[in-house]
Amino acid sequence: MTSESPFSSRVRKLRCTLAALPLAAAAGAAAGEPAFPEPTVLNPDTSWCWFQDERAVIDRGQLLLAGVSAEGDITVTVHKIGTGETEIVVLHERLHANDHAVPGLMALPDGRYLAAYSRHNGPYTHWRLSREPGNATTWEPERQFDHQARTTYSNLYRLSDEGDSGRIYNFTRTREWDPNFIVSEDDAASWRYGGRLIDGGGSGQRPYPRYTGNGINEIHFITTEHHPRNYANSIYHGFIRDGKAHQSDGTVVDDDIFREGAPSADAFTRVFAGDDDNVAWTSDIELDADGHPYIAYSVTKDRIAPGEGGMDHRYRYARWDGERWHDYEIAFAGTRLYPREDHYTGLITLHPETPDVVFISADVYPETGERIEVDGKPRYEIFQGVTSDRGATWRWTPVTTSSDKDNLRPIVAAEGDTWALVWLHGEYRTYTDYNQEARALFFDSLPE
Repeated sequence: MTSESPFSSRVRKLRCTLAALPLAAAAGAAAGEPAFPEPTVLNPDTSWCWFQDERAVIDRGQLLLAGVSAEGDITVTVHKIGTGETEIVVLHERLHANDHAVPGLMALPDGRYLAAYSRHNGPYTHWRLSREPGNATTWEPERQFDHQARTTYSNLYRLSDEGDSGRIYNFTRTREWDPNFIVSEDDAASWRYGGRLIDGGGSGQRPYPRYTGNGINEIHFITTEHHPRNYANSIYHGFIRDGKAHQSDGTVVDDDIFREGAPSADAFTRVFAGDDDNVAWTSDIELDADGHPYIAYSVTKDRIAPGEGGMDHRYRYARWDGERWHDYEIAFAGTRLYPREDHYTGLITLHPETPDVVFISADVYPETGERIEVDGKPRYEIFQGVTSDRGATWRWTPVTTSSDKDNLRPIVAAEGDTWALVWLHGEYRTYTDYNQEARALFFDSLPE
């Protein structure tokens, strides 16, 4: 089920050199100074959804950022952190003008890079490998995996303890809209179908998982039962290890994930109980130094009919302590991005190196819910949240202020103490109609 695309020999590059931005000090500047410096513009034409990962990777002193342009070009932006030099590589011209088509990225053990992507409900997962270790500007021809079904999203995780030389999982939405996965035991030279992770119940219903892994023997996920426009979602957590799916406490839910049969979402550990006044949607998940998951998600408080609700969202945060979940509402999230997708928020993202830091996008102030306006117009801004009591209370600092356009969908990428906050700045009208640029701040120490 592996084939080579006729597009495979074409790679278009756009080059731009930006003035090097000094690595910013972690938030908490001296009195009278802005907490954050001016950001770097990485890519003037890009977007992303949030059900693919990794969308941003820091490796060998460079940031790799996945994206899809307004015309549907699939891109990898390569930014050298020390010099500010930036190169935008187009992996596939005009695949799909749709933010669901953004790639997932991975750094392989030999130093090469993997990018995997698909059209929104296309038949293939497309993938490419970089030609040289540490160089994401030249790529081998594109190849395709035929799912023989509609597929969307790519989420790439490698477990070094599986197989003779490690196994890569790519979690996609395939086969009756459910989370399925394909696997590679040869570092993405080839792929085969793996199995179904969660059974959504058919009839177009679809769980929405987010994933993370420890790189060795576990991949964790959070999920909803369905899409929030159709269901009063709860949030569930589980993980896979040794080919089995488990609840948070290690109870086995599925003793063989390598098959099409799978448990429903509610077989896993429920973190948050949804209802008609609290409709949840997944945002992010990471693992702390003890291997325990911490998660972020949104809740819609005014679910009505499609196009009529979504004017009051909240962000929530939860941590597993090894025995139980501790779950908190932490911020007002504001209003929907546009009608019909009433549950779309600006999004919340976790810092992968410290559970005490999150970043959010909201068109309200996180502590009060008061609307943010610039020149009389509503505006989404980015805020940093810091907790000193494992999520019970938070201190908020604006990252962007008085912006001329909206700031949406933040991502944090990190490698040791070096990390970057990346977000979209511009106009987002729908998931197929956007005019945005990627902005970033770079840091050389973890936030305190």
